[in-house]
Amino acid sequence: MKAKFIVSLFSIILIIGITGCGTKPASDNDGENGENKAVSKKEQFLDENVFPKDKVIDVKITMDKDEFQNIIDNASAEEYHAASVDYNGEHFDNVGIRAKGNLSLFSVVQMDDSDRYSFKLSFDEYVNQTLGGISKINLNNNYSDASYMREFLTYELAEQMGLPTPKFSFVNVYVNDEPWGFYLAVEQVGDEYLNRNFGNAYGALYKGIMGTGSDLLWIDDKLDSYPGLAQKSKSSNNDILIDMLNELNNGTDLEKYINVDDALGYIALNAATNNMDSYIGGNKQNYYLYEDDGVFSILPWDYNMAFGGMGKMMGGGNSNSSSLLIDEPTQSAVADRPLVAKLLAVDEYKEKYHEMLQTMVDGYLSDSKFQARVNELNTMIASYVKADPSSFYTYEQYEAGLKSLISTNASTVSNISKQLAGTIASSGDGSGSGFGGGMRGGNRQQGAGAQQQGAVSVAAQSGNGAGAQQQGAAPDDFLGGDGMGFPGGDMGQPPGDFQDGGFGGMVQPPDGFPGGGGFGGMGMGTQADQQDNSREAITAGIAIIILLLSCLFIKYYNSRRL
Repeated sequence: MKAKFIVSLFSIILIIGITGCGTKPASDNDGENGENKAVSKKEQFLDENVFPKDKVIDVKITMDKDEFQNIIDNASAEEYHAASVDYNGEHFDNVGIRAKGNLSLFSVVQMDDSDRYSFKLSFDEYVNQTLGGISKINLNNNYSDASYMREFLTYELAEQMGLPTPKFSFVNVYVNDEPWGFYLAVEQVGDEYLNRNFGNAYGALYKGIMGTGSDLLWIDDKLDSYPGLAQKSKSSNNDILIDMLNELNNGTDLEKYINVDDALGYIALNAATNNMDSYIGGNKQNYYLYEDDGVFSILPWDYNMAFGGMGKMMGGGNSNSSSLLIDEPTQSAVADRPLVAKLLAVDEYKEKYHEMLQTMVDGYLSDSKFQARVNELNTMIASYVKADPSSFYTYEQYEAGLKSLISTNASTVSNISKQLAGTIASSGDGSGSGFGGGMRGGNRQQGAGAQQQGAVSVAAQSGNGAGAQQQGAAPDDFLGGDGMGFPGGDMGQPPGDFQDGGFGGMVQPPDGFPGGGGFGGMGMGTQADQQDNSREAITAGIAIIILLLSCLFIKYYNSRRL
């Protein structure tokens, strides 16, 4: 009896943790067993109650007024404070909330007339709770997007393409029963997202970060040599990232370490939506890399600058829509983006990439369907935009933003269609597509002795641009074009000293930014992330001990039977 009890006990443990003994968990689409039906029901709950696309839901934050004011006054610290949250009617106490963002946070800090920060909600910050399995949700403030739709539309397109896409929806945010703003809620890349898209959450996860970013070019075999890739998982899984980078740059067996379909889809998505605030742009940022049993997928992330938004911010108007080369979609030289260069050098992969682009321009992005979708969303959100108490834009600017969105997409689709048909060139001399406004190759001199390669200049904080080393500064006509980039002014002027220093590259963080080593250089948000990781590490450690004991017992029990 005692032996049977022990066997039964360990059998239960094994049923819960069998995947830890070498079996990959089934994905949502694997089979039709009861477990997968339960997962499907969970996703259905998320789509209907947490991230619906056919309606706007309310997110009500209730907390001590002084605590909330502390978040606003010290936004750059990105420290969590406790709040109660009613998310579409579901109540949660002890939820962590903090300001979040990179350029958007820095820019709002510089504004005298706006406290419209993006926020991160952490449901498990203080107690063990989730919202439909999701522990963290971002409330994005739609910075630099007068249309309010760029990110929504791009994620929706990514979803249709079959890319691993976070959940998203429009939300109306309240703070202490007072309307705060009309935002976009986006699921954080975390365990629920990874389990849903990959069937596991134990792989190595990295993020291409603001300020430094990573072009994925080979440097050496030390992880510390790639500071632009911030590790977001508990483990690096040994040298798996180094192995991938080595093969990507120096080998030919790309499929051994790279999910080629996801990578081609990611490149096609950013090319088709003209999103230079990504891996293909000068700042080579805003993407995740996730390793699933040794193979890396590149994950779509952060699309408020899609549909030419970066070009508009930099004064390029819509000109970049007609200058993008689909086979050289990079802002800098193609060779500087090996994920693009190596994949598109293979005829089979390039053909598949072209098929993806063709599907998009014939389908979701076609003039009639895209305009119909924009109009449909406008019907749903216009009243919320008009009533938005903290909007960066007037309602008239919102309406102009919609027209600009539609015309920019039409121009891009026309350009890509001609390239796919072979009536105009799809590649050039290898120097990439430039930046519409003239930043070809990603480098441009601006100011005495300035060396630039992509982000915000020291002059943005000090007012002294001479001799500064900058990463990615703007062309001279920074405030030209339709000015849709920055809130305020006619159709958006840059805040504060941006008008003097230009848009360059976060060499120094403003006062109060943690880390001190460059804006976005993982000084921002790291303390909060480390707190998240320490809690997860404890849970993971307990689970690993149980699973190891289970595996050892099975081995022992089987040997006894033999």
